[in-house]
Amino acid sequence: MKRVVTTPAVDLALRTLGPDEVRRVHAWFTHLANWDGDPFVRENSHVLAGLPGVRVFRTGTDTRIFFTIEGDTITILDVAKKQAIMTTAAP
Repeated sequence: MKRVVTTPAVDLALRTLGPDEVRRVHAWFTHLANWDGDPFVRENSHVLAGLPGVRVFRTGTDTRIFFTIEGDTITILDVAKKQAIMTTAAP
């Protein structure tokens, strides 16, 4: 199991979600911690072009989790809904 740490941006993002969504996101964090043994998270995580080392995990819902992996640590950089990403993306 890898150690999962979060950034202040994640704490802020979680405050915008309802209790059920927060529980789901924390469950996804647990799946990410099991990176080596969970093929679903590996298959649904992709390196972002232009941001070396940063990956996005497309959960089974519209939530996206941005993270890095260094050794035995996964650092969660941000959590966002797909719709929020689409509305803030540059044209």
